[in-house]
Amino acid sequence: MRKVLHVGPCHTPGGMATVMHTLAQFPPDGWEAELLSSHATGGWWTKWRAYRRARSELQRRCTNAESRPAVVHVHAASDWSLRRKLRLIRRVRSCGVPVVLHLHSGKLAAWMGTANSPRAQRHRATVARLGVTQVVLSDTWQRVLTPLVGPTEAVVNPVPPTYVPGQRARDAEHLLVLGRNDPVKGHAFAEQVGTRLAKDRPNLRLTLTGKDRSPLPFVQALGWVSEATKLELLQSATVLLVPSSVEGQPLVVLEALACGLPVVVAQDLHSLPSGVVRAGPSVEDWARAVESVLSGSTTVEVDLEAHRVDSVAQQWGRLYASLLKD
Repeated sequence: MRKVLHVGPCHTPGGMATVMHTLAQFPPDGWEAELLSSHATGGWWTKWRAYRRARSELQRRCTNAESRPAVVHVHAASDWSLRRKLRLIRRVRSCGVPVVLHLHSGKLAAWMGTANSPRAQRHRATVARLGVTQVVLSDTWQRVLTPLVGPTEAVVNPVPPTYVPGQRARDAEHLLVLGRNDPVKGHAFAEQVGTRLAKDRPNLRLTLTGKDRSPLPFVQALGWVSEATKLELLQSATVLLVPSSVEGQPLVVLEALACGLPVVVAQDLHSLPSGVVRAGPSVEDWARAVESVLSGSTTVEVDLEAHRVDSVAQQWGRLYASLLKD
């Protein structure tokens, strides 16, 4: 059976790791999949050691007839993540193994700048020279990124099949924010929205993951949580808030919708199903959007058929097969 090797931050909490594990667990028909971690949480030395281990392991596998994968599927963000991955890709291509470069980051366009920037020109020249197939997360990202990075294919993120509606009634007035403790994720902004809503809703509560403390009495800061706890939160909360406007295709939104949880997102966020509620940019805008969900005046229907794991796996199967024909 043909093997695809997924390379990326599979042991680092976040949406990219979840996508990697889902794709590895549900490979295309006729394929088996393995994971290779290229990243570790911690300081620069810890990260460098993880990268070195991945580089050595890739070299070993790609030069060994028994362990050699048919395709190496590299998952990358932007900035230094992308630069490190391109170094790994050079090793793989020197062994003659086809490579998919899967671009997940919502910051990539800003990092590349313009199509004529030295960074964008170097990237296009590198992937063309190496013969790398690049994949982005949606048709919209394909239109945005192709002029910057070169030819791309579009394949959406899959929703893990474990994300389904819960069996019990949802909590009342329970807001939820899921994500790492990074300013770009908008935890502080969500707290401002919660403070505004709590003036009229004294029973309102806000749960934050990633962040482990908050001075606000209605906020429960849980730090990082397990997948089981995340699923429980998505099945019990009233509405998910996604204040970040810098996202590729946030998996947590797809997971929430699969669980039947209404989602309010920043108005500029794209590459998502039409059933999300959009808000912004002000706290008052967000308060009105969230209030419309809490009061039941906003109802949405969501079609996640394109994100089913079997549908996404079929797309990857066709893409992998096309690489083997070259």
